[in-house]
Amino acid sequence: DYNELALNQIFPSGWEIHNTRVTGGTAGGDIPEYQDFRDDRVYTFFDLPKGKHKVFRILLNSSYLGRYYLPAISVEAMYDKQVSARKKGQWVEVHASNDN
Repeated sequence: DYNELALNQIFPSGWEIHNTRVTGGTAGGDIPEYQDFRDDRVYTFFDLPKGKHKVFRILLNSSYLGRYYLPAISVEAMYDKQVSARKKGQWVEVHASNDN
């Protein structure tokens, strides 16, 4: 089991993070022990039992069309620096919706 994990997700400028703790909504997925919403990032804290996985969803709104760099996502055990993982960043495109 991995206990007291901290997931760090940073989002590009021009993207608005919807704080579901304030709005009372839900983004779906697993429920974390705690989430800390900041202007440009979300910290998610949780435990992960052996052999299990969790999915945490963050609601976002892009303010502008364009190409943005989505920084790396990282997770680490808060009290054991030997436990960590990282997914590299990538470029993403924001296009206009065809919905009327």
